[in-house]
Amino acid sequence: MRGSTKRMKNAGLENQTENLLTQTSPFAIQEAYKTIRTNIIFSFPDEQCKIIVITSALQGEAKSTTAVNLSVAFAQNQSKILLIDCDLRLPTDALKLSAQQTPGLTNLLVGMCTMDEAIQHLPNGLDVIAAGDIPPNPSELLGSPKMEQLLKELGRKYEYIVLDTPPVCTVADASILSKIASGTVLVVRQGLATRESVNEALTKLKFSNAKVLGIVMTGAGNEKMKSYKKGYGYGYGYGYANSYAKAQETDR
Repeated sequence: MRGSTKRMKNAGLENQTENLLTQTSPFAIQEAYKTIRTNIIFSFPDEQCKIIVITSALQGEAKSTTAVNLSVAFAQNQSKILLIDCDLRLPTDALKLSAQQTPGLTNLLVGMCTMDEAIQHLPNGLDVIAAGDIPPNPSELLGSPKMEQLLKELGRKYEYIVLDTPPVCTVADASILSKIASGTVLVVRQGLATRESVNEALTKLKFSNAKVLGIVMTGAGNEKMKSYKKGYGYGYGYGYANSYAKAQETDR
């Protein structure tokens, strides 16, 4: 493991009709994402560009909603922020943000478009690179030297780059990107994630030498937090991140 796992402060989120974080979202929702944002900021005091991988143990744990709203929270803080949809099998970020799906990351990596053509500048101050056309070889593209070089180039333009990746227990994509990222946030969902699935996810990330910043729990009410935060990952030396975010049942 590189560095130590940071602990995030408790923050509860109420259910929201619209998943996209806005300035008019309920106060508790805004504060929850601000708490996560603040802890990430303090995790990297010296790095020029911070690359953050967002993943989950399983599908359906609201990791894409977390990635999108965390990126919006950084944009609201006037940070130079780029969100890249690296879930090249089931991308959803473009839909959530009402952005174009193509051209995107896959098109950029294979030379079908330029960086300027792939980056979309949204009215809320967030820049995004959508997934692009669905490729037959997602893991190979994400693990290619071109992807690493792309992140280096983008790192000269942005303070933060958020990578929305597939569930780490399902495919290797998140593990691949965690090797070159500044840190990784694991999203787990109350009622869906099991102790076994979370420990498996942490084991895979540890094997990749990932710096796990913490865990964000979604779909959890305040009364459930106390009992649910016992035991996750302690066998692997990870601290537990006490940040919580409720999300819709259908969120990924």
